[in-house]
Amino acid sequence: MMTPLHFAQISDIHISSVGDYEEILSGRAAGILETVLADLNRQPDLDFVLLTGDLFNTPEPPNVALFQQVIQTLRKPYYIIPGNHDRRNANQSEGLTRHDFARLFNPQVEARPTHPAAQNGYWSVTVKPEVQLIGLDSNRDTDWGGIIDAAQIEWLEQELRAHADKLIVLAVHHPFHSLAPVDFEPGWSNFVCDNGPDMLALLDRHPQVKLVLTGHHHQTKADELGHRLHLACPALAVYPCAYRTLRLAQPAEGRWQIEWQTHPTTDSATLAEARQMMLAAWQKAGFAADFVEQHAVLAYGNDWDRQGRWDGSENEQS
Repeated sequence: MMTPLHFAQISDIHISSVGDYEEILSGRAAGILETVLADLNRQPDLDFVLLTGDLFNTPEPPNVALFQQVIQTLRKPYYIIPGNHDRRNANQSEGLTRHDFARLFNPQVEARPTHPAAQNGYWSVTVKPEVQLIGLDSNRDTDWGGIIDAAQIEWLEQELRAHADKLIVLAVHHPFHSLAPVDFEPGWSNFVCDNGPDMLALLDRHPQVKLVLTGHHHQTKADELGHRLHLACPALAVYPCAYRTLRLAQPAEGRWQIEWQTHPTTDSATLAEARQMMLAAWQKAGFAADFVEQHAVLAYGNDWDRQGRWDGSENEQS
């Protein structure tokens, strides 16, 4: 029987050295992250921290340096996958490229493709003898959307076959399925990975994948898709300003139990400010007030989205 695995997921930090931006508390993100990391350092049984992308609001040297300064205060192992804000666009000359990011944060980068357009921020690590953590790179350089390229899919299938006897936790920045009505609005489909249906079909062929963790959408969401639990993590510095802790246990041979809890990263006054910033930014983008209000409610999530327990056969709120 496995001793429980306890870890934290932090996503969409959006650190900036030049202040807040639209709905993002980016100018305050470094301080918020530092406080969260201090809390995590005080949890003696925490195994690691997973950061699921968008470390920076833009990947320019001052923001990268600020993140690295803060993350050095974390006294737990940590793993990082890239988000769309973590590399410059193909038509830009300032800031990290996807390869720069991978060289900084992917210890397996030397085994990845080197072609300029290739994805190379993906990795696979054993976090318990019974558990494999796999991080994917869903970025494309042309815009803020996502896709998993053919070379990475081939690698992933090899990893899944190699670890067929383990529980697989899969981390990817872009969700593989729709989380909110905005995903179907013209120009907003980039919240979902382009080949998400293909990726879901691939995972269906590998039932040992029990947990898929995502960011990008700034939504607090828990969905059961077939034999898997998909958890979308809220943003650290965008309403509802939160992160997650998770516990994986094996109460009986061949059975897994997953528990998750959502934790606020700010005080109530700052949370209210962040909510107003979200409402204003989305109305400025052209959405009606009632649509934006619904989006904010979905971003916060319901009780099950925020805290629950899943054993693969029935859902229980804790």
